[in-house]
Amino acid sequence: MMRDDEVVPLESQLDWQERYCRAAGSPTSAEILRAVIDDLDGPRALASVLPTHTRFGDLIGLRIMAAVHLLAIERLAPSVAIFAPTLGGVAPSRGTNPDRATSEFHEAVVEAITVNAEMVATAITEVPQTNEVGRSRLLRIALSMIGGDVRLFEFGASAGLNLRADHLPGEPTLESGPMPRVIERRGCDLNPIDPTTTPGRARLTSYVWMDDIDRFERLRGALRVAAEIPASVVTQDAAGFVSGLELNAGSTTVLWHSSMWGYLPESTRARIHEGIERLGGAASSESPLWHVAWEPIADDRDRHELTVQVWNGTPGSGVARTLATGTTHGGQITLTGGDSDPGGRQASE
Repeated sequence: MMRDDEVVPLESQLDWQERYCRAAGSPTSAEILRAVIDDLDGPRALASVLPTHTRFGDLIGLRIMAAVHLLAIERLAPSVAIFAPTLGGVAPSRGTNPDRATSEFHEAVVEAITVNAEMVATAITEVPQTNEVGRSRLLRIALSMIGGDVRLFEFGASAGLNLRADHLPGEPTLESGPMPRVIERRGCDLNPIDPTTTPGRARLTSYVWMDDIDRFERLRGALRVAAEIPASVVTQDAAGFVSGLELNAGSTTVLWHSSMWGYLPESTRARIHEGIERLGGAASSESPLWHVAWEPIADDRDRHELTVQVWNGTPGSGVARTLATGTTHGGQITLTGGDSDPGGRQASE
């Protein structure tokens, strides 16, 4: 298993991402990467457009997939769009002649990248802004354990869609009770996206894998919610954001992040831990702190885990508990059978 901070040949990262997409049921997205891999030293010499090596945790494969999808969305790559189910196209694997369609799709992908090389080169320097709202199901599991008012904060928030988790679909059978009242919604990101604008919506859509219609529909619903429920996302690094947070008496502070820890350098992670420990040390029964995360399980990138740490001034505060596991986008959720109430409703009501 390659580590987040390990610098690997581009082909190695793309090969891993391709296999991941196929296993996740997204063959069209996988074929984007296969087209790139096959042409790194091919006729179009994509190696001249893309870096030869990459930090594994930067997941450059996702960035390439999003860049190609965005070109199709913005009608700059119509030959790609005809194969994109998210745009009404027919996936190569579902055509009357899959082998021929796959070959044509590969050619369209390579052409789109080479013709728009400058745009693609810029796109792959940007951290993926998936903002997958399926992950709100996990945040809702944690929120359902909290009574009273909640101040909700998120670092790496992208467009802040998951800051509206209480207004997004959940898994009622996995939730402990009704959603608490969220009185503040604030996040940070190095490059926030405004989900109420056309460019913002296009970019968010580009990070949906182009044959994942379920995710596409979830995003559409979340964008409608974003137009109704305000949330603030500031331009700031995660460590600085956490260091500036304070607790308020009479409400629970929830600090949340999902599937973004791997993008952070070790020094930033250490500063975030310091900020969380500072807040935890100041927490009490009147101003508890919940740190909720949905991140990959160590040594198993195919699965994520929902972990919760609760500080409320009592002995044992801050112990990490795993509440659930599932796939990266919030599917196949399984409760772990651990502590079903890690300091929740009775402490806050």
